[in-house]
Amino acid sequence: MKFARFTLLFFVLSCTHATIIAQSTGEVSGLFPGELAVMTRNIRETKIIINDGEPVATSENVIEMMMLDDRANGLYNKFFIYHGNFDQVSDIEAYTNVPDGNRFRKVGVTDIRTENSVSQGIFYDDVKQSVFHFPALVKGAVAHVSHRQFHKDLHLLSPFYFTSHMPVMESVYSISFPADMEVKYIIRNDPEGKIQVTEDKKGRQRSFRFTAGNLRSADRYSNSPARAYYEPHVIVYIASYNSGGNRLPFLGSVDDLYRWNSSFLTGINEVPSPELQRLADSLVYGAASQMDKARNIYRWVQQQIKYVAFEEGLEGFIPRQAADVCRKKYGDCKDMSSLLTALMKAAGLDAHFTWIGTRDIPYDYSEVHLPITDNHMISAVRINGEWLFLDGTDPNCEFGFPTSGIQGKQALIGIDPQHYEVVRVPIVDAERNVTIDSTFISISGTGITGHTTAYYKGYFGNDMFNSLQYSEARDVKEFVKSKLNKGSNKYILEDYAISHPQPGNKLVTLSASFQVPGYGKKVGDEYYINLHLDRFLADAEIDTAKRKVALVNDYRYSVTRYITLEIPEGYAVEYLPGNFSFANELFDFTIEYHNEGKKVVAIQQMKSHALQVQPRDFVKWNTAVKAVTQQYKEQLVLQKK
Repeated sequence: MKFARFTLLFFVLSCTHATIIAQSTGEVSGLFPGELAVMTRNIRETKIIINDGEPVATSENVIEMMMLDDRANGLYNKFFIYHGNFDQVSDIEAYTNVPDGNRFRKVGVTDIRTENSVSQGIFYDDVKQSVFHFPALVKGAVAHVSHRQFHKDLHLLSPFYFTSHMPVMESVYSISFPADMEVKYIIRNDPEGKIQVTEDKKGRQRSFRFTAGNLRSADRYSNSPARAYYEPHVIVYIASYNSGGNRLPFLGSVDDLYRWNSSFLTGINEVPSPELQRLADSLVYGAASQMDKARNIYRWVQQQIKYVAFEEGLEGFIPRQAADVCRKKYGDCKDMSSLLTALMKAAGLDAHFTWIGTRDIPYDYSEVHLPITDNHMISAVRINGEWLFLDGTDPNCEFGFPTSGIQGKQALIGIDPQHYEVVRVPIVDAERNVTIDSTFISISGTGITGHTTAYYKGYFGNDMFNSLQYSEARDVKEFVKSKLNKGSNKYILEDYAISHPQPGNKLVTLSASFQVPGYGKKVGDEYYINLHLDRFLADAEIDTAKRKVALVNDYRYSVTRYITLEIPEGYAVEYLPGNFSFANELFDFTIEYHNEGKKVVAIQQMKSHALQVQPRDFVKWNTAVKAVTQQYKEQLVLQKK
C-alpha cells in the first residue's frame, strides 16, 4: 500500500515537473524580472496513520529550483536538509537537469554529507543537517531534491511555509489522516487570501490540501521579526483521535498542551535534597522579605551556574534534577528553571516551572496551543500577589526584570500536575531603561575638545554588562568609543573609565575625554556650531517601497543627551535655535536650548514606546524622522563682542 501511494505521488510530481520544464527560462524570467533563480516547486505530502495506538506520520518532500541567470551558480549550489530524533530523513535524491540542446541531461549529486547542525547558543543538540552541492547550475538548469521524513511524535509537527528566499511558482502542502481523527489548521500571514484550501474525504480517509503560487521572495532585513511573523504558513495539528474505540485528546486545547508539557516534570525534584535545603537557608539568612529572599537566590544562580544548552531527544524537554545542576554548576534553560524553582520552594516561596516562547515566536497559547508556541523555560515566583519571571540563562538580567526577549509573551505557569495559569509577561516601561549622556565641550583651535559621562540603567545596563563581560581587554577601548562616539568619524577617544557603582542593579557609567578635529566653523567674527553631536534618528527613514516587515526594538527606552558648550571668551550668542517637540504612539522626541550666559546647553530626549513598528505605521514613522532630521540642521551662532 505504501509503495502504491508513493508511486502515485511520483507520477503526479513527474507530470508537474514536465510542465515546469516545458516553460522556457525566458517565460519564467518574465514572471519574476531581475531574479537569479526561482523555486518552481515546493511540495510536501504528509500522511498520518495510527501505529500501536499512537499517531505517526510520513512526509514526501520535493523542491525544485530553476536557474534564470548564470550568476546563480555559486549562490544556490549548497543545500541543507535539517532533521533530528523526532523527524528522521531517508531516501534523499538530488540532481541537476542541465540544458543540453533541446533536451535535459541529468547530473546526479555524488556526495551527501550528514553532520551535526550548530545552532547559536546551543552547546549540543540532536539536530542534523544533510549537506550537498548541486552541480552545473547554469542558466536554464533545474535543481531537484526529494526526501522522505518519518515523524515520530506529532506533537512536534512542523508548520509549512509557502515562501522562500527566492520566488516560488508553486507551493503545495497536503495532509491525509483517518476520517475519525480530529485535525485542525491555522493559516498565518495571508491577508490577501493567496493560500487556497480544499478538503476531501474518500472512504476512511480525509485530507486537506493547501496551495499557493507565484509568490515573491521573502525579504530579509536587519532589526526584523522572525519569519513566522510575516511569511505565509499553515499550522496543522491533531486535536483528538480514536484508538481502540476510545476518543483520546491530543492538542485540542491549552489543557492538552499542559498535560503533555507537565508529563516531562514527573519525578523531577520530588525527593527533598538536604544539600539544597542548606544552600537555600544560607542564601536567605537575614533576608527581610520574600522579595529579598527571591533576589538572593536569583543572583546566586546567575553568578554560580553557567548556562550550557545541551539537548538531545527528550532531553530537550525534561529538566534535570536541581541537586545535579547545583553540583555540576552548569545547565540549560530547563535546568536553570529546575534549580531556581527548587531553591525558592525550599525557602518557602511560591515558585513554579514555567514554559514560555521568546519574541522570535509570534504565537499565544490562547490561539496556538501547541509546543511550537514555546522554546524556553524559566521560573515564576508569586510575591504579594504578583508574578515575577526569573530567567537564569542571562547572568546580568536585573532582578525584577524579565529578560528582554520574553517581554509581552504569554507564560504557561505549572502550578501542579493538574493546574496551570497563563499569564502575560509585562513589557518594561521606557522609564526603567535609561541612558543619560552629559557632554561638556569647548572650542579649540582645531575643532572641539570635551568630556563625556554616560550612565546606563535597566536593559541598557544589562546590555553593557553582557558586552563588557565577553569583550577581550584589547577590544574594550573600541567598544567604549563605539558607545561614546560624537560629532563625526574624526572623533578621537582619549582617556576613559568604566565604573559599576551598583552591580546588583546593573548600572554602568562610562566616562571619557575626547576631541573632534575640524568640528564647527569660524567665518570672520562668527562661530557656527551644531550642538547635535548625537543624532538619534539619522538615516532612520524607512524605504516603504521595499521594506514590508516590521522594525523591531529590543525594549522600550528613554535616552537623554546633554551637550554643554563653554562660550569662548569675548563671544556671545547671536542665534539660538528654537525648541522642538514631537509625540505620537511610536516615540516622543524633544530638543531644548538654554542660554546660560557663559554656556549654552542643548538637550535631546527620545522616549521609544514600541517594541515593533508595523508597516502600517511606516509613513507615520517617516514623517516624524523627517521632522527631527530637519531640526538637526539648526546651528548655534556665536558673535564676537
